[in-house]
Amino acid sequence: MKKLMVTGFLCGLLVLGITQNAQAAVGRHNRALVVVSELDTHGSRELRPLYASLEQLTQFSVAGLLRNDYRQIETLANRDATFANFKRTLKELAQDSNIHAIDVILSLHGSPGELVFEDQTWSTATMERRFLMAVTRAEQAEMIVLKKKLRMMYNLSCFGSSHRQNFINMGFDMVNGSINVNANSEVEFVPALLAWKTGIGFRDSFAASNNDAALFAADEPIRLMGRLQNNSLKSTNSKKLFSGTFNNKISSDAR
Repeated sequence: MKKLMVTGFLCGLLVLGITQNAQAAVGRHNRALVVVSELDTHGSRELRPLYASLEQLTQFSVAGLLRNDYRQIETLANRDATFANFKRTLKELAQDSNIHAIDVILSLHGSPGELVFEDQTWSTATMERRFLMAVTRAEQAEMIVLKKKLRMMYNLSCFGSSHRQNFINMGFDMVNGSINVNANSEVEFVPALLAWKTGIGFRDSFAASNNDAALFAADEPIRLMGRLQNNSLKSTNSKKLFSGTFNNKISSDAR
């Protein structure tokens, strides 16, 4: 009898665990995505046409691949790509009771510990402080809800690995970023989004482009050009580093 009771108890825990896991899954009607894309305004004059094309490619790729996988996709581009708008958009999405998880794709110019929004260059440490600032009880309550819903940060900016801890501190569950100058988006972006869309874990979504052979093929021509011209491109390193619960999936609940 005791053995049957223990077995029944364990089975009950198993069923409860399965039920809780099922409830934790976030369907497409409960997910939101924010795309921040601004490259040409502060880019070098000779590369502005290229940066404008990259902005459009980013926006069109996201819309084409993920429009049926999210309840809402918000795009902040050109003059809308400010830090104030970024924070406001995330706060407004978090207040929607239908949205349980918020993901971000960030495509900005970056340097160690800094990101270039349309309005100005922001230290990511300052961004973190401003982002988390909550004075009143209402603001504190809103911040608790927001941090609970923030989930994935895919950072396409150069030196994105140096921004990871600040985004983790802001509340994102999983964050990535390149070690140095990021130059492999043309071979990484669409395959990574497709893998993410089909339910592959966040870090594993980059497996095809984040290995030594693929990185060498994408980065070495850029490094060579940088060495010939003696500019910052000679230190190109698109390898992505990951922080947080980095292999959660598109259906995983936010922390």
